[in-house]
Amino acid sequence: MTMKTIKIILSFIIISLFSISCDDWLDVKPKTQVESSELLKDEAGYKDALWGVYTLMVQKSMYGLNMTVSLDAMAKIYSRVGTSATQYPLSTYSYTSTKAKSLINDVWQKTYTTIANVNNIIGNIREADPAMFSRDNYNVIYGEALGLRAFLHFDLLRLFAPAYADDPEAQGIPYVDRFDYNITEVQTVSKTIDLILKDLEDAAALLKVADPLCTGRAITTSDDNGYLLDRTFRFNYYAVVATMARVYMWKGDKVNAALKAKEVISDSDCKWTSIDDIAIAEEKRDHTFTPEHIFRLRVEEMEKNIEYVFSITMAWATGYSFSVMDRDAAIIYPHATDWRGWNTRYGWSEDLGLSSSSIYRLPNKFWQYEDMPAEFKNLMPIIRFPEMKLIVAECNPTTEGTEIINEIRSHRGITEEFSATSTETQVLDEILNEYRREFYGEGLMWYYYKRLNKKSIPYLSYGYSYSMAMDQAKYVWPMPEEEIEFGNRNKENEL
Repeated sequence: MTMKTIKIILSFIIISLFSISCDDWLDVKPKTQVESSELLKDEAGYKDALWGVYTLMVQKSMYGLNMTVSLDAMAKIYSRVGTSATQYPLSTYSYTSTKAKSLINDVWQKTYTTIANVNNIIGNIREADPAMFSRDNYNVIYGEALGLRAFLHFDLLRLFAPAYADDPEAQGIPYVDRFDYNITEVQTVSKTIDLILKDLEDAAALLKVADPLCTGRAITTSDDNGYLLDRTFRFNYYAVVATMARVYMWKGDKVNAALKAKEVISDSDCKWTSIDDIAIAEEKRDHTFTPEHIFRLRVEEMEKNIEYVFSITMAWATGYSFSVMDRDAAIIYPHATDWRGWNTRYGWSEDLGLSSSSIYRLPNKFWQYEDMPAEFKNLMPIIRFPEMKLIVAECNPTTEGTEIINEIRSHRGITEEFSATSTETQVLDEILNEYRREFYGEGLMWYYYKRLNKKSIPYLSYGYSYSMAMDQAKYVWPMPEEEIEFGNRNKENEL
């Protein structure tokens, strides 16, 4: 990472650490630069600093939109991406266009800024006296921070570097593990994966003995002001293990990927969503299947973030929306009883006027309704239970694949079973189909195609299937120009 980038990031650290406007958290000193040592002088300060990290992660430029919903534009999930949309150049892989460069560079800078905040926590808590913290909070905060550092670097690697399956020794990304002005050089993909796994292993060791999800410790609102309540909004132990499953899959290590995924499946509290929360009025429905969330974020500006991509007011007339043709949705969701299709195939039924021969619809998975129950509002699932199931199925297609596919179907309202006599190829093809159905709009489909280094990916138009030829130039987002030049050792890095 260049000195210029480092200085830009660190110049915003104080702001990002101290701009939390919440009565229950830090009382910000207006227009005053407060040294991080003042914030991190006690347990409350560490809690505030870590909360600040999650606050950064829900930005539109990160998991509030562009590192989730927007990625599916590249995966050809949507029938149409409006030509006026910021994400339109992503759908055509025009990464050097002005709009695309702005979005891509923003993801890079905002994510590394978030990592810098995490590193500030890690660097200080390593030197802190554990006795300063109540109960298990030292290990919990330290473990969460290490896990988040690995998680954030992994997503940057998946976006800005070639897939491991393509070239493990290709240029990866800078793995920034300290909070200072020192330049961090770009590592290979393989080395970056090793560093990610090391942080995840350290995080798991800390959280295994401290996270209430593992220890069984009962938490109430009166216990530490409820700090450890609802761990799905924090990078909890099972989020760490699930991320390890993802990383091992990226590396092609199916043995360890299956082991980690099975640990989450067998030991976590995740359960399948009930029809009782689905077969009800649309505005009261659990659109994101909350019981299946392993790790999620509450995006308070969700309605604002999706306004330009899934809003009826920004549809054909303004050319912004991401829309789905009804005939295409019927191919993705061939079973009329599939709950997941209700967010697309039977979601918004109004014709957007895009075609005289077909109806275009707006996916409503992330719509926010006035009468929506509070527990379902503003949720962005980051890791979900079905992904772990599909990882196991992909790792063992002939022994467990069919059974898992049918298990998923049974919990999605589909009575027709997948054939037990299916070949390995047929099972793997159906796993691909399940990813398309299950994670619509969540960004996972893009990573799935890239992980497998697919030479072509399917897309739909007017009810017909086509394929898009893919190569490294399409799969890899370009780093900001100064980062590329630094990696090639041919540019001065000082301001």
